[in-house]
Amino acid sequence: MVNYSYDRNGNLLKRVKSTSSEPYVFSSSAQSYDIYLKGVSKGIQQVHFPTWTQQGDQDDVEWILGEKISEGVWKATVVLSKHGYEKGVYITHMYADGKMIANANAEVKDTMKITSPREVSMADGPYEVKIEGVGSTVSEVSFPTWSLKNGQDDLENPWIQGERITDNTWRILIPFNKHNYDTGVYATHIYATDKYGNSSVLGGTNVNVKGEAGGSKEIDLAGVSYDVFIYGIDPKIQSVHFPTWTANKGQDDLEWIQGVKIGEGAWKGTVVYSKHNSETGRYITHIYSNNTNFLGAWEYDVTHSTLVKAPTTAKVSSGYYDISIEGVPSNVTLVEFPAWTLNNGQDDIEWIRGERVSSNKWQARISFNKHNNESGVYATHIYAHDAYGNSLGIGGANVNVGN
Repeated sequence: MVNYSYDRNGNLLKRVKSTSSEPYVFSSSAQSYDIYLKGVSKGIQQVHFPTWTQQGDQDDVEWILGEKISEGVWKATVVLSKHGYEKGVYITHMYADGKMIANANAEVKDTMKITSPREVSMADGPYEVKIEGVGSTVSEVSFPTWSLKNGQDDLENPWIQGERITDNTWRILIPFNKHNYDTGVYATHIYATDKYGNSSVLGGTNVNVKGEAGGSKEIDLAGVSYDVFIYGIDPKIQSVHFPTWTANKGQDDLEWIQGVKIGEGAWKGTVVYSKHNSETGRYITHIYSNNTNFLGAWEYDVTHSTLVKAPTTAKVSSGYYDISIEGVPSNVTLVEFPAWTLNNGQDDIEWIRGERVSSNKWQARISFNKHNNESGVYATHIYAHDAYGNSLGIGGANVNVGN
């Protein structure tokens, strides 16, 4: 046997060779396991691996025809479904051209644990279903999920495939937009499939989903805007407004934002910081249907803590300098870095599209040949854009460039 250990990023930590000893133990989720027989005489034409479970004696015996995989080595696959997925001891005898030459026992155990929340709010985003203790021979785990409202009308086909996060742990995130934003009970069944295509259900779980008000979890002003949501309201409602203001100076910046329907009983309002003087601090949103019926509220604290990095000085001979900004929220789709020399105003301004180098960091390169290789002070401003076309200035830097 060769045992491989990996970290969560898939990097190999160690590789250990060892000789296995009985009892061989397999998870009941494995669907099947392979038996290898070495040292078979060269002239042997057939090897059979009759297998049965200890429970009920040989009531489920299966004579498995072996496969010759190399000289002297034969293999058989024991499929658990052919033995009623029984747990306990599996007994295999091995016959070469009708003569018994070896035997082996294996034990099948229930090793699985399913983890999920009992109740979630749509406002908190997708929820996770996880299963641990899955057999390492399993190549695929599916998590078909649907809301009990209206049956399986929202069952996604093909079924959602899980993510393998360790050798024996799989998970899935359940997004509400794939289920019509239904509230109530969501059902998830879990199926495992091995490399031979054998498949069975491993178990399942139910989660109660509530509809509430919620909003963005990223709090920096550099995000340009943020969305406020309301879930689980009467699907017949035709109009929803999200009046919003900042706590600073009361309702001097009050804006009645027209909501957008994103699904049955689900609406969204987008708060643009520039319409509230780009203030930091507490933002308050109330939510109304038909302008009068109060549905809920959401409050949100906005900070501005982005970090701009640029050299204070540079030389024309170096050809360029880099400028970056960190702490930009993930909803930003574009960051631009307009740059120019202070000599002769903005006659040489260049609007540079930034490069996203990580989830919250953007970078641009200021090339001197785009500015006539001038020396002196170079100014760069930084503008962020969201997916709705809104933009906001979020920083800048000056660099003194010499010869």
